[in-house]
This record gives sequence, structure tokens and C-alpha cells, in this order.
Amino acid sequence: MAEIFWPDALPADFLAEGLTIQPQSNVIRTTMDAGARKTRRRYTANTTKYSGKQRFNEDEFIVFKQFYKTELADGVFRFNYKDPITNEMAEFRFTEDYTAAEVGGIWEVTLPLERL
Repeated sequence: MAEIFWPDALPADFLAEGLTIQPQSNVIRTTMDAGARKTRRRYTANTTKYSGKQRFNEDEFIVFKQFYKTELADGVFRFNYKDPITNEMAEFRFTEDYTAAEVGGIWEVTLPLERL
């Protein structure tokens, strides 16, 4: 597990609408000179990409930006976060920078994450 945890001051759940989950391929297929292709697992564990949104008020958005910039070094480091499907703590990292849009004083932030 990572040493960094999602801040308690922030909501820990994605919004239900717009959550996408994309398991990454963990299979290698090799074409043979004759016969069927050989198939095997690449790793014993693979990653899954998640993309979802959270809503933050102004104070929460400030906490989130500070967490991302300082604790995660602009998204470089891994952190512990609640898996939106299993509700178990798991290790995640950002796959790219977050995006945020302010709507009526509420920040809607898209989190592109990868479960490790």
C-alpha cells in the first residue's frame, strides 16, 4: 500500500453518473508458424483505469489542489483511495492531470486514475 492517503477532508466517492472502468489487457498472443496462436498472461496482476467525477465546494477544491500539487507531486506519487466498485482501500495513481470546471460555486473535477 502507498504511504499517502486520500484526504479525510474530501469526499471519497465518485459521482454515479459518468464513471467509466477500463481493465487493461493482461494477455499476450503469439502467432505460431503452424496451428493456433499461443496465449498467456503477461503479469500476475494488472491495472484498471477509472475515470469519474467528484464535486467539491471552494474549500474542498483548495484542499484537493494542495493534495495534488504537494502530496502527490503533481500526480506522480501513488495514494490509497476507496475503490468505487468494491469499496475497499486500494492503491491508485493519476494517469494524467485532472480537469475541473466551476458551476455555480461548485467545482466538478474529473479524476483519471489507475488502480494498481
